[in-house]
Amino acid sequence: MKLKNNWYNAIAGRTSRRAYKNQKIESHKLDQINDLIHSINTESGLHIQFVEDGAHLLNGFKASYGMISGRPSLIALAGRTRDPERRQKAGYYGEFLVLECVSLGLGTCWISGTYNRSKCIKSIQLNEDEELICVIAVGNVHQNRNLKELAISQFGKSKQSFDELLAEKDCTPPLWVASGIEAARIAPSAANKKPISYRYQNELLYVYASKKPHHAEEIDLGISMAHFQLGALLGSKEGVWIKKDKGYLFQ
Repeated sequence: MKLKNNWYNAIAGRTSRRAYKNQKIESHKLDQINDLIHSINTESGLHIQFVEDGAHLLNGFKASYGMISGRPSLIALAGRTRDPERRQKAGYYGEFLVLECVSLGLGTCWISGTYNRSKCIKSIQLNEDEELICVIAVGNVHQNRNLKELAISQFGKSKQSFDELLAEKDCTPPLWVASGIEAARIAPSAANKKPISYRYQNELLYVYASKKPHHAEEIDLGISMAHFQLGALLGSKEGVWIKKDKGYLFQ
């Protein structure tokens, strides 16, 4: 899957949206989203699915740390239970989908906590060896956030500093590492936590979950990796993530 320049441009404009219009997503935007979902599923082995009417699965439930209102659609991220990297992949590829949606002028919100999981499972197709990992709300939103969204957003404003996120380094990092870390600093968190750390030593860049990885922490790891990769590309470093011990090596 080729990374898009507009995904990096969408990083700064992305913010969690919880108030959606009662309006369907335009067909040409749906086509672009579904084309990307198909490409991701082919590459990753995930089983990501688009649910056009997600309102009955979200409304009235405390999704993340704020109520979802309006008529959003839903991106359901599912993967094979035998794949130990399925949650990390869901975060990694799911964030590229988020940035694609933002670049199309849509609002999004990662939801890994409380939502109507059983209804959602009934609304998608899962094989016996697959599980629903988490969902992303997506839809048309007003240009400006309402007062409730602005108030809720303050709970997630605390971001790690550059030195907190790049927890270990043995020298001044090169431009591509600095650019990647800056992009990772503003990555969303599916659980609104900051469980990710980077290490740059011997000219090698690693990332790992600094807290004991559970369901949401692994998703957050993937989200952060997607942001770092886009930032590194801006710094003229085209690399890929390789599984290494308990984390990932960028090379």
